Amino acid sequence: GAAFAVAAEARGSLRGLESSHLPPKQHYALGRSSAAAAPSDEVPQGRLRPWLAACASLVAAVAAATGSLRPRAGQARRRKSAVAATDGAAGAAWSMPPVLVVNLDKSKDRWARCQEEFAQHGVKAERFPATLGKAMTDEELQEHATFGARYFCTAGMIGCFMSHLHIWEKVVDEDIPACVVLEDDIVLYPNFEQKLKVLMEELPKDWDVCLLGAVGCIAQEQEAFQMKLYSLLTGGGRPSPGKSRTISKNLFVPHRPAGTHAYMVSRKGAEFLKKKCSKARYHVDLTAWSLPELKLYCAKDFLATQRFDDDTTVSKTGEPLTERFLKWAWKIVGFDRLGRNAGLPNLTWAWKTCVFALPIPFSKTRRRLMVECGPSSSIWVLMLLACIPFRSLKPAGVAFLYLASITGTMRALAGTLSALPLLCLGAVSALCFWIG
Repeated sequence: GAAFAVAAEARGSLRGLESSHLPPKQHYALGRSSAAAAPSDEVPQGRLRPWLAACASLVAAVAAATGSLRPRAGQARRRKSAVAATDGAAGAAWSMPPVLVVNLDKSKDRWARCQEEFAQHGVKAERFPATLGKAMTDEELQEHATFGARYFCTAGMIGCFMSHLHIWEKVVDEDIPACVVLEDDIVLYPNFEQKLKVLMEELPKDWDVCLLGAVGCIAQEQEAFQMKLYSLLTGGGRPSPGKSRTISKNLFVPHRPAGTHAYMVSRKGAEFLKKKCSKARYHVDLTAWSLPELKLYCAKDFLATQRFDDDTTVSKTGEPLTERFLKWAWKIVGFDRLGRNAGLPNLTWAWKTCVFALPIPFSKTRRRLMVECGPSSSIWVLMLLACIPFRSLKPAGVAFLYLASITGTMRALAGTLSALPLLCLGAVSALCFWIG
């Protein structure tokens, strides 16, 4: 287009030169055909010089216009190179989000093991002092814990909740765009930083939390029906975003995850969690991850796991006394298989998980009687098995009333209380008593 414009301009100048050197009578002939306008006499040699100059100008103009196209192509190539260089610089400028590790001041051996783990994978991490629940005064518990937590949770459960709450506050106060939160029993998988970068590129813009490791109902496609019994007890199950729970190559929406040993939280997510979980009320994961408004995602290929062979900090240490004669009940009804499907390689760890704690009357030291997952569920199984020798379904009716009480307590503490599952369990219990 530029070449034609310059050529037209040169042609106009040529016609002007021609008009200025012809006799006055021949001016009108320029607007007509060349046959009628051309004079029959031979043009003198002196008049050829302007014609030659005009032709030379026309050729130079066309050549310049043609050559001007080449620099434009070069500019396009340079623009592409500049964009590529900018993209490369952006990729090179990606920085690892800060990594905070929750660790009690007294657990120096755990922190030392964490440092060895991080050095092996080339990850820089900062120790975040955890809250010791036992050290909290009655005034602090009154301010930072709900009524249910003060009377039906262990000190370790409250301390763990407060530790993560303080991290969310730190992210908001210091305006940190994203932060990786790990617990001191963490085990990293290879290529931790590279996998984290891929996840951050795939996460939606409005993400709140991305689990880097989890247990519970964490099927990537569709959750099995028997696994949903866990969400029936605790509440907080998440609907599938479509026919599949997968939203990208490396991310999915879990149904009912558990675990805070490895996750990443955005500033928006931290502000939301800080607002909704302002007081300790139950296990922090069962409370926080059950919020339906929370934009929660999970990595398909876990970046980390935890040491399931360790004593958990939210339950008592040592072997439960009832484990010797009740643990077999788990196996005969398939609870051990469900535990493995939930990502628990060590059932002893799950056995000792505290469901809730019962306050001991007149105790001045806030002593609690812990109701553990293993013994409490085994008692329910034994009640069902009692139907065989009694040849009656009444023990089953008692068993479902017992399960309704456990479920109601857990849901009330976690903030996921719903009347429908309790009514269903009550109806099953009434049916068993009616049949007899």
